[in-house]
Amino acid sequence: MQRITLHLSVLVITFIVGVMVSKFVHREHRSRAVTVATVPLSGVSPRFIPVGSLVEREYHIYWYKTPASSDPEEITLYGDFRSARTTREHFESNATTTAAKLISLGSKFDENGQKIGKRGVTVFTGDESVRAFRIFWTEGDVFWSVQAPTLELAREFEESGTVHSITMSNKSLDASGGSASRN
Repeated sequence: MQRITLHLSVLVITFIVGVMVSKFVHREHRSRAVTVATVPLSGVSPRFIPVGSLVEREYHIYWYKTPASSDPEEITLYGDFRSARTTREHFESNATTTAAKLISLGSKFDENGQKIGKRGVTVFTGDESVRAFRIFWTEGDVFWSVQAPTLELAREFEESGTVHSITMSNKSLDASGGSASRN
């Protein structure tokens, strides 16, 4: 039991450090990032505005914001394609972290109602205030998470065409972290 606790503690610390490093890398490479300006049709602005991404062989991180936000990292989408073991470890560490409170745990379903994996929701608090919500799920051997300042925004983003498009385009990544064929 002590070994499992130690393993999960190391995993949580590794995950948190990884997120911190990815934010640092994102900030450092922001000047090199390509931002695509979109011209809204009929005066309607997009709900989720892409502000950057870090696409590595084993994982992808995408940053978005809403039109009203000045925070370029308001919403984060993370996908990890390493292995079934890594996916299981990510899921377990997100569900059992001491840095957040688990508020929901269940199944993940596709648009046709078919079960495709597991899903959980955590809330991160600090100084007695909510800092962020994270929705995390598995799709086969792939781990995904969405983090946003409110649960409503995290759910809306999780269910958006943006996330659907990204997750569908990455289905060709093999579980060993192989590269996807891009069109």
